[in-house]
Amino acid sequence: MSLTIQSKVSIRLMSGGHSFSVAAVEELSKSGASEYVVEVATHKTTLVPITMFREESAQEYLSMVGLRPSHDEVVVFSPELDDRVAVMAVSKECYAHLSLVLGGAIAFVSPLQMGRVPKEGAIMELAGDTLFVRIFNGGMIFGEAIEVRGDADMLFALESIDQVYHIYNMRVRAKGDIERLKRCSKDLFSNLECE
Repeated sequence: MSLTIQSKVSIRLMSGGHSFSVAAVEELSKSGASEYVVEVATHKTTLVPITMFREESAQEYLSMVGLRPSHDEVVVFSPELDDRVAVMAVSKECYAHLSLVLGGAIAFVSPLQMGRVPKEGAIMELAGDTLFVRIFNGGMIFGEAIEVRGDADMLFALESIDQVYHIYNMRVRAKGDIERLKRCSKDLFSNLECE
């Protein structure tokens, strides 16, 4: 979990559960912030247009795209950002702890919603076994969280996206595990900027 002065809590959900410091969350709760932003990095994420989003249907949105939450997960969703809501699955244990310690002032967000947005190009973030990809051309035209357990999964995902959007030829901002991203893409990106 990374904490900043703005009371931002970053939770990285890995295949074995979440990784954050319980003590750090408890310390953060003493800051007196009115809201805590929790970034959920999981492949069990989908973006829903705000015009179609209904809170009571949140779990169905994940199920419709083949990301059915397991019995030990709960569905959370973000506030509206750029006319979209991110719907994500979170460990019930993690959710219960955060709710207990931080109360009801939690805003869940996805890496698919974070950072500066280019007019054109792509943003990629590799966090553990999840690759977050956003492609822009006057607005977001593609946004997905993809599970990439191995290098073959990563290469397959990149090749599939490139066939449709030609990402290897566009300006791409990358962050997270950049070395793995470069290794898996075999340096096929013509304009890769690392953050």
